Amino acid sequence: MCFSPAPRAAALNLRAFQNEATIMNIAKMSLPQKQGIATAIACTGLIALAWGLSSPIISQHLERMTASGMKLGWLISLAAIATILSTPFVPKLMSWFSPRTVMITCLLIGAATIPALKIFMIPEAWFLIKFIGSCAFTIVFVIAEIWINQLAPEHLRGRIMGMYGAALAGGMGIGSGLAVLTGIDGWWPFIICASINLGAILPFVIWRHGEKIIPTAKKDARFSVMFKIMLAAPTIMMCAVVFGAIEQTMIYFLPVYDTRLGHSEHMARILLLTAAVGNALFQFPMGMLADKMNRKLLTAILMSAAFIGPAAMAMVGSNFWALAGLAFFYMGLTTALYTVGLVQLGERFKGQQLSAANAGFIVAYGIGSLIVPPLAGKMMDIYNPQGFMWAMSALGALGLVVVSLRFRR
Repeated sequence: MCFSPAPRAAALNLRAFQNEATIMNIAKMSLPQKQGIATAIACTGLIALAWGLSSPIISQHLERMTASGMKLGWLISLAAIATILSTPFVPKLMSWFSPRTVMITCLLIGAATIPALKIFMIPEAWFLIKFIGSCAFTIVFVIAEIWINQLAPEHLRGRIMGMYGAALAGGMGIGSGLAVLTGIDGWWPFIICASINLGAILPFVIWRHGEKIIPTAKKDARFSVMFKIMLAAPTIMMCAVVFGAIEQTMIYFLPVYDTRLGHSEHMARILLLTAAVGNALFQFPMGMLADKMNRKLLTAILMSAAFIGPAAMAMVGSNFWALAGLAFFYMGLTTALYTVGLVQLGERFKGQQLSAANAGFIVAYGIGSLIVPPLAGKMMDIYNPQGFMWAMSALGALGLVVVSLRFRR
């Protein structure tokens, strides 16, 4: 059967035209606008780099100290409590102080908590230190996301949020790679991690003329505005709930899960690195898809991956390379829920309401981070270790049900 080359040539020309149009649209953005977005993305990317390094340090040290999945789950949930408690105050902080000043102050506080973990090597102290650090870094992330959503043009929002997601995921992946190289013993992993967090201040110096964040009006900084927005957008908020649960649970529990399967701590860190690479590679393509296809349908597809992925990982058991391949795709697809959720958030809420909407999105993220890790840890302790994957699959099923019900409306 013979096909004409004309349709293919036309498709290639159309694709070239679309790519050229995208480049032209990006070029039309003002220099301060680009610098503002670059500052927010670079800052949070560096925090993610330190986060990727610190996660196996924290989880594997705590496993040595306690050998309790439940305690690790509660440590993660304490960070979620910090997120839930601190986030509603972000619009108020943005109405009281310069958002840049708030971000830099929080970066200094967060960086100081990393060496504090090494100084106080007891679980009880780690709970308090983790709470303080989580409050500080949460505020930075919320303001950065508000900043990006304020400056991103509507037709490029998905791509820009994809770049943001890729920076976070890439930073986390490289950080996990650093953990493979540095190990978790001695002072150097802690010093490197703290230094990276301090380095997140540099983008504010390099692009100091970037477009500023629009402060929040006092009437939109009220807690009631945020909660009303959360109730009005359940599908978007469910993206944050599921993402928060997956990100926080997998980054801490995946190395522990792998060691309980019988693999070494070094192999467990490689597994985490593989999952983080998948996370990094999928963000920008998912952002592009969010600009081109029905965003509710894309959300439903990603929720399906959240349901199927853990069940498949439980089925392969201790086969390391099969587990690594599934973890690569699972983390890549499901963590894109955050990118797609932020795109929908910026599409639906505008102007002064955006800070309250973004704060609500992070609170939803915190709720997922709070509820699921202790349940997953308890399930892993009871049904060692596959109960962990069963709990994650149940989470995906719940998210798929919520999205499917809203999709029909």
